[in-house]
Amino acid sequence: MANETTNEVLDVKMEDKSEMNPSGCIEMDKDSEKLTFTVLDYVNDIRFKHGIRSEEYGRFHSYCSKRLTILRKQLRSTTIKSNKYVREECPDVITDTRYLEILALMAERSWAYGMLLKSQCETSHTSGPNARHRYVKRFNRALKIALRMEGLCQQFAEVNSANNARVYRSLMEGIVHLEHKRFQDAFTCLSAYANVMDQRKRFHQDTMAISEAYASQLSQVNAMIKLCSFHLRAIGSTPTVKPVMRDEDQNAELVSIVPNADGNLEVYCRGSPLQISSQFLLRQLLDAINSTEKLIVSDDVLSILLDSSNIGEAIRKELVEMLQLDTLFSSYEEVMMRITECTDTIHSEMMSSIYDQEPFRRLEDIVMLIRTLLEMEKCAIMEIMALYNLYHSKDFGEGDVTLPDCGEAVRYAHMLKQQLATVMKDPKIASMFVMQLEATKTVNGMLLGMHKLANGEEDDGMALINWAHMRQEQGTDRSTKSVTRLIWRNRVCFQIMQKAGQLCSARYYKRSVAIYARKKLASGTENEDKIDALKIFGMEKRLLPCKPIIFDLAYIHNSPPEITENKTIIGGMRNMIASFWR
Repeated sequence: MANETTNEVLDVKMEDKSEMNPSGCIEMDKDSEKLTFTVLDYVNDIRFKHGIRSEEYGRFHSYCSKRLTILRKQLRSTTIKSNKYVREECPDVITDTRYLEILALMAERSWAYGMLLKSQCETSHTSGPNARHRYVKRFNRALKIALRMEGLCQQFAEVNSANNARVYRSLMEGIVHLEHKRFQDAFTCLSAYANVMDQRKRFHQDTMAISEAYASQLSQVNAMIKLCSFHLRAIGSTPTVKPVMRDEDQNAELVSIVPNADGNLEVYCRGSPLQISSQFLLRQLLDAINSTEKLIVSDDVLSILLDSSNIGEAIRKELVEMLQLDTLFSSYEEVMMRITECTDTIHSEMMSSIYDQEPFRRLEDIVMLIRTLLEMEKCAIMEIMALYNLYHSKDFGEGDVTLPDCGEAVRYAHMLKQQLATVMKDPKIASMFVMQLEATKTVNGMLLGMHKLANGEEDDGMALINWAHMRQEQGTDRSTKSVTRLIWRNRVCFQIMQKAGQLCSARYYKRSVAIYARKKLASGTENEDKIDALKIFGMEKRLLPCKPIIFDLAYIHNSPPEITENKTIIGGMRNMIASFWR
């Protein structure tokens, strides 16, 4: 047990004071002006790894004590006797992030010990009269240390570190208010902390461990918020609610930034103003929006492609011959970088205004939607070029390779489906992309069918190709520029992609049917009672209304009827088709 504890705690070398510590804190040089210590990430990391997830407060308290011993020995300039107590003092001027880490560990240790005493008090039937006073005293000490750390961060740390310390202090302040039964103040402080935790959980959703750690903290804080809400309703009060937002114009731009009469910038999201005063953020966002107008694929190019009667020739002139893949990627990557910088600034402003985060949360959602639309537009253009290359491909013949390789086009089609699924989560613009989603499914079905047919899965491949070929004639609504510019560009890209898919389908459908029939007839099987794949679904009889999903499932069945000279139906197929006329 001693060795395991040593391996867990003694993870910083005593003699090396300049390397990065295991908490992820960046050690700054002496010449640096500002320190960097993100206490929220640090606390989230150590709590998740050392027992708080399973409410092992004693284990976490022990870790904090041992970690404090290591850091104090590192920062101690002179040796002292082991049996002599020396009160550790934090200097008024700090040049090392380890002093901030010590304060964070001291606050966490006091909080953990207070939670341990509180759990013992609640489960014990013989607790003394001063049991509650003991753990409340520990919470007060944690708040005092958090206030000290916040002051030092404001003096010697950069803005993001100071914002982190402010949010952490809000947590400790909310816990103290809750223990003293000041429920309205506790609700305000804990709600502000929960908003930041929710934002950071969504920001780190791609990293499972970090997202799970923030989710664990968020669940604990939400339990305290619910307790505050219960007591507030019991005394006839209501918790603070979010302000009601104004109605939004669906035809307005997603984000528009205009100067007011005083020369200051104002931001509007879908025509609704947001109360955001940070001019730095608004200028940064304005630069990002203006950069979208300099994309290498201009609005005029998209209009030419959409209006062209010869889509193949237009794609060759406007895209294939004029664009290099590296140039296309760099053009969109530059805009993406500006959008990412805006997102980081929004997160910083959210922690600076922890009691009024709703405008920043709305702006963050819109900025993330813009990023998704840009990624989807880039992917749609790549899909158009991949379909053009597939149409002009010569990489197939009479041998084993019967159809061209469409792996690249399949990959972009899958990416488009994923991005469309993200966009469809927004109910305000989901209706604008319904037909675009269906067009993507059609192109994806055609490409998957060609891929399966070329790889020997004849039944599945031919069923998908036939299904996609029958859907190619489905039209999409012609998009007008009355809608938001980015939405218009995306809808136009999908219409061009559908036209390119129709070219490929017209070229390869008959060849696919011939390959499928040749392989079936060459197999040498002499099964009786087979029927033509297309004659099964002939409309010789007038069908009664039936559920569309049943008809589609029958039409895309994994074992489609085989092509032979016999004209009768065998097995359960007779009953399945006859059921349509019942």
